[in-house]
Amino acid sequence: METNEKVNEMTNQLLDAPKMVSDKLPWNNWTACIEDSENKIAGWIGKIFQVLALATCLMIIWGTLEPMWADSGAMWKGEGAEIDQMISNILSILLWVCIAFPIAQIIRNVGDGLGGSKSNTINLVFLDIPVALIKMAGYILAMVGLFAAVSALISFITTLDVGNAMGMDMSELTEMGSIGTAILFGILSDLGMGQFGDMMTEMMAGPSMGNGDAWTVAGAMGVFGSFVSIVVILVNLYINVMVYQFLYGLASTLVKWIKAPYLPFKSL
Repeated sequence: METNEKVNEMTNQLLDAPKMVSDKLPWNNWTACIEDSENKIAGWIGKIFQVLALATCLMIIWGTLEPMWADSGAMWKGEGAEIDQMISNILSILLWVCIAFPIAQIIRNVGDGLGGSKSNTINLVFLDIPVALIKMAGYILAMVGLFAAVSALISFITTLDVGNAMGMDMSELTEMGSIGTAILFGILSDLGMGQFGDMMTEMMAGPSMGNGDAWTVAGAMGVFGSFVSIVVILVNLYINVMVYQFLYGLASTLVKWIKAPYLPFKSL
C-alpha cells in the first residue's frame, strides 16, 4: 500500500511539474492574459491606438520637417529663396508641426475610450469601434480645418504664403468619417433615391485653404469659408454618429426579432 501511495505521489508531482515551473517563473502573467483574453480585447485595442497616436505624431513631424533638408535644401535655395518666402516657409513649418500633437491626443483619447469600454464583443466590434473611428476622423478633419483656417488668416493679414507644409490627403479620413451616411445612402440608392444621397455626400468635404489674394474680397471670403468648413465637418460628424447608431439599433432589433419573432398584436 505504501508503495502504491508513493507511486501515486510521484506521478502527481510529475504531472504537476509544468505548473510548478510556470508558477516559479518571474513576471509570469502570460497564462492569465491568454485565459482572460476575451475580457481584455478592449484594453488591447486601446493600446493599439496609443501606439498609433505616437506613430502618427512622429510621421506628421517628419513629413513637415522633411522639406527643410530634401533635395539638398532646395526650399532655401533658388529664385524663391527670398526673405519673405523664407519667413513663409518657417511659419508654415512651425504651424503644421504644432498640429501633430493635438491630432495624436485625439487618437489617444479615442483609444482610451475604447480601452475602457464595458460592451460585449459584438457591440465593441460593430458599434463602439465604428463610432470611435467616425469621431476620430471627424475630430482630426476639424483640427486640420482649424489649422488651415488659421494659416489662411495669417496669409490674408501678412500677405505671406503660409501654406500646408504637409500636403495631407484628407480623402481616407473623409471616407472614414462618413461611414454612417455612406451606409444610409447605399440603402437609399438601392431604393431608387440615390440623388438625395449624392447631394448629401458632397457636404462631407475636407478642409480647404482660403483662396484669393491678401486684403481682397475674394481672400476674405476664402478665409471665411475655411472657418465655415470646420462647422460643416463637425455637423457631418454628429450626423454620421447618430445615423450609424440608428442603423445599428435597427439591425440589432431585427436580429433579436429573427431570434424570437413575434407580431405587434400578439398580446391582444
